[in-house]
Amino acid sequence: MCGGPSAHHQAEQAKRDAAAAADAYAKQLAAQQEAQKAMLETMKPEAPTPPPVSSKAQLGSIGIKAKKSKKASTLGGAKGVAQLRIPLNVGGSGSGGTNIPT
Repeated sequence: MCGGPSAHHQAEQAKRDAAAAADAYAKQLAAQQEAQKAMLETMKPEAPTPPPVSSKAQLGSIGIKAKKSKKASTLGGAKGVAQLRIPLNVGGSGSGGTNIPT
């Protein structure tokens, strides 16, 4: 019976060998990834310097603005169909009648 290792012992040794090979492969992959990261860092181009900006652009768009009257600003929203509205005359001074057709 002492002719050599049994099938069980051979299977266990094969498992240990496979685990050791897997560990070695994982270490090799990790080393390759680190080497690639280092290479990419050395190949990374420098960021270009931004173009010079004028002082006017830094302060914002400060300039002469057109003056708006109060009437134009309050009536600014009355565009479109609301412009076509006919004002209602209900007997004030002037013509004396209403503009409501009967």
